[in-house]
Amino acid sequence: MITGSSETTTAQTTATPLSQEYVHRAGWKAGVLGALNVATVILAVRLTLLVSVGGAIWLTWLVCGGAGAPDPLRLAALGVYAAAVVVPLVWLASRR
Repeated sequence: MITGSSETTTAQTTATPLSQEYVHRAGWKAGVLGALNVATVILAVRLTLLVSVGGAIWLTWLVCGGAGAPDPLRLAALGVYAAAVVVPLVWLASRR
C-alpha cells in the first residue's frame, strides 16, 4: 500500500532578477520610442515650415529680384502662397 504524502508544491510568485531586467528594458524601450515619436512629429512640422519659408523667399526673389518693376501676377502668387501655406505652417509650428 502506498501512502500519499501531504506535500504540495507551490510555485514561487516572486520575480527573478532576470524577469525584472526584462521589465526594466521594456519600460526603457517604450520611453525612448515615445520620445523619438514626439521628436519626429515636431521635426516634421519644423522641416515643412523650413521648406515653405524657403519657397517663399525664392518666390520673393523671382518677383522682386529681376530687372524692372515687379510683375503684379507674380506678386499676387507670392501673397496667395504666403497666406495659404506659410502663415498656417507658422501657426502650426508655434502650437507645438
